[in-house]
Amino acid sequence: MQEEHIIVAGLNEAGQSFIRTLQFHQLKFIVLTNSKQEQKQLRKQGISNVLYINTNDRQSWNVPSMNISEVFIFESSLALSCRFVQCCRAWTSKSIYVITQQWNPRAIYKGLGADHIVFSHTGEVGFLLSNK
Repeated sequence: MQEEHIIVAGLNEAGQSFIRTLQFHQLKFIVLTNSKQEQKQLRKQGISNVLYINTNDRQSWNVPSMNISEVFIFESSLALSCRFVQCCRAWTSKSIYVITQQWNPRAIYKGLGADHIVFSHTGEVGFLLSNK
């Protein structure tokens, strides 16, 4: 059976911290980005599993060849986070977490298919990995 990978999207400061936590625990993950510049920067940091998608073109949202366990989307903008939820929901029936500092968009994310909306001032959500 192929090993499952966690998807991480939205590389704000909290998302970067979460990636470091994944690396520390040696968990397999894929970073999802809609920026070619961000993709290059991540690869320079030694992150090999970076998946670029054009969030404006649904036809380009090809399912990754790796099995997906869970999805963690760190909100940087409502529109981009909504696109990431839509994209990832099409790829997996596993849990999608949206980590946000805003109370307002909860219903929007749920309506798009997110399973869990985590409100956090700090963005620290390493506790969600306690079962790994």
